[in-house]
Amino acid sequence: MRLGQLVLDPAPVRGNRDFQLVLTSRTLWLLGIGLTAVAVSVQVFEITGSSAPVALVSLTLGAMLLVGFLIGGVLADRVDRKKLVVLTSLGATLGFVGLAVNALLPAPQLWVVFVLAGLHGLVDGIGESALTAVVPSLVGENQLAAAGALLAVTTQLGGIVGPALSGVLIGGPGLAFAYAAAAAMALGTTGLLALVRPMPTVGGGPDEDGSEGTLREAVRFVRGNRLIASLLLVDLGAMLFAMPGALYPQLAQERLGGGPELVGLLYTAPAVGAFIGSIVSGWTSTARRSGLILIGVAALWGVAAAGVGLSTSLVLVLVLLGVGGLADVFSEILRRALLQGNTPDRLQGRVGSVWLAQTITGPSLGGVLAGLAAGWMGVGPAIAVGGAVCVVVVLLVGAAYPELRRASVVKDGGVKDGGVKDSAAKDSVV
Repeated sequence: MRLGQLVLDPAPVRGNRDFQLVLTSRTLWLLGIGLTAVAVSVQVFEITGSSAPVALVSLTLGAMLLVGFLIGGVLADRVDRKKLVVLTSLGATLGFVGLAVNALLPAPQLWVVFVLAGLHGLVDGIGESALTAVVPSLVGENQLAAAGALLAVTTQLGGIVGPALSGVLIGGPGLAFAYAAAAAMALGTTGLLALVRPMPTVGGGPDEDGSEGTLREAVRFVRGNRLIASLLLVDLGAMLFAMPGALYPQLAQERLGGGPELVGLLYTAPAVGAFIGSIVSGWTSTARRSGLILIGVAALWGVAAAGVGLSTSLVLVLVLLGVGGLADVFSEILRRALLQGNTPDRLQGRVGSVWLAQTITGPSLGGVLAGLAAGWMGVGPAIAVGGAVCVVVVLLVGAAYPELRRASVVKDGGVKDGGVKDSAAKDSVV
């Protein structure tokens, strides 16, 4: 394997001031999100002493994030996208300030945390939709893949540094200081985005029958395409049963004997594995047995989760979470490539939104299931059983869908790197 198949391509940032600003601002934004995610989980657990409310606040944030994506997708095609992302980042700043003020109260209010976390999810979804929509116009078609890889790295950096820094700040100056730091980062994001040139809007086109684009045709396509359906089922199985993030505060306290600093490490470990995976993921664009590899790495994530639930060793838990993050990022890359490579161009946006809806709601629902299971059988067994169920679901989907086992990112018909190269392939249905 050549070195060029592994390393990132920095071409999109060379001489491109606007994309440099977007990349830097997104890094700050994600650092703030990482800070807040840990702080909210720790605070809710401190107020209630239970993992179920932690899962519920994650569900609230996820639901509002989904609403924000849907609203943002519409607004991004109707108003100036620069104004939209600047206003949403400013709104996030005010929300973080509100969380900091609430944390300073003698008796912080749980409902305030829920409300502000939900509003944060809403503005985050709107802003991210607009920012994502404008990237192609900033970098050009021939640099989209490289730009996507750089954005993925910023995501992993936010997931690594943000939670770790949050644990240190919570254990030191306190929750209010962590929220204040997130507010400062969001304000920095606002300032950087204000320097970007105006972002033009691009409207979507109608369906083949002349009507405005809806999700109904995308849903029919997903239901009729066994490969696409199997990809979504694999994803759903992992998210519902093997996403134990809502249980990290309880796991740290009851099984590993740690406090907020350890909670931050638990959130950071999967991001470290995912970051390493994203750096060395060049091979995924030439994988000819992508479907089989996808089944393997998705099952590996379940195995790692089961091991976390069974272990009482901090080092082993962190290593297993890192392995799970590595497997998860490979799985995500392969799923995205197969999804895009087997979807007609006229349905790319709407089929992608179905996948996005699942990726937003799945972990939140999985967190609720994990919280309920932890209350019934304990935190360790709940995580272990969830991981085992994930493995079973992934293997059953692989056995039931030969289309998935045969699928490949690189096809004789010309599909490579997750794209459709010839017109015949564009409208093919597996």
